[in-house]
Amino acid sequence: MPQPPSPTTRLEKLFHRRKCWMLDQLAQALGYALISVRRFLKQIGYFRSYTQNGKWYTLRDSPDFDRDGLWHYRGIGFSQHGTLTATIDHLIRGSPAGLSAGELTQKLQHPCQAVLSQLHKAGRWDRVRLAGQFRYLTTDPPLNRQQREQAAWVPRSSPLAGLSTQTALWVLVEYIKQPGLSFEQIATRLQEQHLVAVAPQSIERFFREHDLKKTPPASH
Repeated sequence: MPQPPSPTTRLEKLFHRRKCWMLDQLAQALGYALISVRRFLKQIGYFRSYTQNGKWYTLRDSPDFDRDGLWHYRGIGFSQHGTLTATIDHLIRGSPAGLSAGELTQKLQHPCQAVLSQLHKAGRWDRVRLAGQFRYLTTDPPLNRQQREQAAWVPRSSPLAGLSTQTALWVLVEYIKQPGLSFEQIATRLQEQHLVAVAPQSIERFFREHDLKKTPPASH
């Protein structure tokens, strides 16, 4: 009589059907407790998302990571470096001139301003204000000194800095459809409709440098 497939074999088959699962979905599909599912995942290897509060899982051999060690699948972000904080730390350390919140948001496809501000206050990262925006730097003394020197030579943002051509078109479409939307609301709509994370500051800069006039929201 053939032996029934092991839990890890069944787990792998689930991921062959769908690349990303939440833990409670796996527990329900397998008929095991959450603690057991975590053990099975550890046995076969997995990555946990740095977006959506880390609630998504994928098998270790599923991601096709880019040069920054990032992989995005249907709006879910995974990183070779682990958590959102660890990933930001890696990106900042690997940048000769540090990175702005807008640049990090574009790379991560996920808003990170709140995390940056919070962990800067906690001493995790240094920052320097240049051309009206903060650039976040490592606190490692030798590398920090090099990044500060390089940051001073970073050219001023071009009109489309922080926005790809496609993203700029989506911004303009939202502006034409509803001129009264705030920059924050436009950023939220792009995230919801196109799974694109854009900092409101990048949209505001785009409007300013293209001399676009925002219509103030109507009063109620």
